[in-house]
Amino acid sequence: MIDDNGSFLLHKPNGKILPEILDIKVYVIAPGRAEVRGLTVRGINSRWGPAKRSVEDAACWVGSDFTICAY
Repeated sequence: MIDDNGSFLLHKPNGKILPEILDIKVYVIAPGRAEVRGLTVRGINSRWGPAKRSVEDAACWVGSDFTICAY
C-alpha cells in the first residue's frame, strides 16, 4: 500500500515480515525523510525512528540501525 505522499506499508498476509514483526510503516514526513514504525505480534506499534532515503538505491530508507527496501 502506497500513499500519495510516498508513505507505504509493508505487510505479508498471514505471516511475519521479521521475527516478531507483522508489518512496517514508512511515513514520509518531508522529501527524503521518513519516520518508521513496526507493528509487533503483541500489537505494539514500536517506533524504529527516523530514516533518510538512500542515495545509492531510491527504494531504500536508512535509519540508525535498520534499512528498509521496497521493490
